Amino acid sequence: MIRDFKQYFSTVGNRLSKAFSMEEFGTEEELEFWSLSAEHMSRRELPAFTDIAKWIDLLYKAPVHFVYRFEEDKLVLDRRHIISENILKGEDGEKMPHEQTPQQKEFIHNFESQVQNIETKIDWDDEFKEHGISSHAIGQCEHIPLYTKSGDIWGVYFVGPYIKCPEQVVAKISIIGRILSSWLIQIQEQEKSQNKAYDKKVKEITSDLGTGQLNTEGIARLTIQYIINAQNAGSGAIVEYRDEMFKLITSAGFDEGFTAYFDSAKQESLFEESNGKFTLSDTGKAYFEIQQENLRLLPFESEKASGFVFLIKGNGKEFYNIEPILDEITASVGLLLDYRENNIEFSNEYLNTYYTMLRAIEKSRDKTKHHTPRMIAFVQRFGMLFGLEADEMEIIKKTAKLHDIGYVGAAGLESGKSIGGELTHPVIGANLLEQLPIHEDIISGVRTHHEWVNGSGSPRGVTGEEISWTGKIIGVFEFVIDFIESYEHDDSKTADEWSKVLSKRIMERADKEFDMVLVPTVIQLIQMLGWEGCVSLGVEE
Repeated sequence: MIRDFKQYFSTVGNRLSKAFSMEEFGTEEELEFWSLSAEHMSRRELPAFTDIAKWIDLLYKAPVHFVYRFEEDKLVLDRRHIISENILKGEDGEKMPHEQTPQQKEFIHNFESQVQNIETKIDWDDEFKEHGISSHAIGQCEHIPLYTKSGDIWGVYFVGPYIKCPEQVVAKISIIGRILSSWLIQIQEQEKSQNKAYDKKVKEITSDLGTGQLNTEGIARLTIQYIINAQNAGSGAIVEYRDEMFKLITSAGFDEGFTAYFDSAKQESLFEESNGKFTLSDTGKAYFEIQQENLRLLPFESEKASGFVFLIKGNGKEFYNIEPILDEITASVGLLLDYRENNIEFSNEYLNTYYTMLRAIEKSRDKTKHHTPRMIAFVQRFGMLFGLEADEMEIIKKTAKLHDIGYVGAAGLESGKSIGGELTHPVIGANLLEQLPIHEDIISGVRTHHEWVNGSGSPRGVTGEEISWTGKIIGVFEFVIDFIESYEHDDSKTADEWSKVLSKRIMERADKEFDMVLVPTVIQLIQMLGWEGCVSLGVEE
């Protein structure tokens, strides 16, 4: 392929020499542009995308370079590169002095925020091809169409914002596009194998951890079905007794009214305990309306669990007498619940270790040193305002604590693409947590917290209801906290002004990036805390 590549450049070079002389360019940068292109062409290795961006930058002097690849009538973000020194330039094109005015600081912050939120998917528009410019969140951008050898559109190279192509280059832009296309298409083909190797590394991190899970509820369900059949019963349940409360582990043959009695909010119970013995309570006797000889309570007790198997005789049936077998089976139920407790304790201890590792990564950067504690503090206050139930509150707090845990697994891995590192940690994080006995809403929240409700997020580009409720909440506060981390030391606005700017930015993203249902409560929380409250939240762990 490299031989074909050199032959292609040789052909293009011959055409260039016949089409115009180098003197026509008239500037040092443009001469350097073609000289650098020849240097890239002559090497055995393809130029990296950062090298390509610097090459194009000789013409445009633009801060943002990004490529969209054409897929199924959509332009999909393929890679991007920021040349930060081009963000602020003087009138003569020179870099501005190091000391920046408050207005310049605000411009840079706004610009960086817009760049971070470039949509990963946009609709294909023929105006890209016809007019040579397009409008993005960051401002008007020039584009260079990219074509395959067969003449089909492959993608678009965007450069901006508010940049015009030099007049003397306009006539040669198709040649530049061919060179760009050749490089970028070959880079994509090369990266397919590189990405496979990278994905393999990611998989190796998580796939060999083992499952770490034992489905205690599933095993308990199988056990109670066996006991019901073995005892010739009509219905049955396994009930755990803990902290002076009865918890239903599993049941079969009962209606929803039975399971409702185990709601922790209810004061009455169907059962009672006295000196380690379990019997029906007065509520239970009234509920079942059966004689004592028509039911059985088979107790079990282990190191960390106690409870009983509850059976009710079926109509026209008699209990079978298999007491020795039942003693062994009920004892195993206790051991199963012991395992569950030990596994949860181990999981919590190791998650704390993961968290310690994550915090070390976060503290290595001044901007992120309070990131996860802030997330936990924000979602806790949001949950109280939004009216989450107690169990939902625990789930969202744990999701907040673990949302960036994938950075622990991703540490030391290099991405195959310039934007790949941003997309890896939700997947790795979810894979790490799947190995432990953790609620599915937490795992899916970690996996989807960078998704957008309109499908423009990452890593999978899912939409609406495909995004977990936990992912939606973490996603909006990821934006809030990133805003705070970007502006907390900026005194170019008053505290009230910063609160208004943040609220406005959130509203602008409603029903695009964020679920509109959450937005009013998020803004209410920001207004209640005030800017100083938002900045100080989570700083003290």
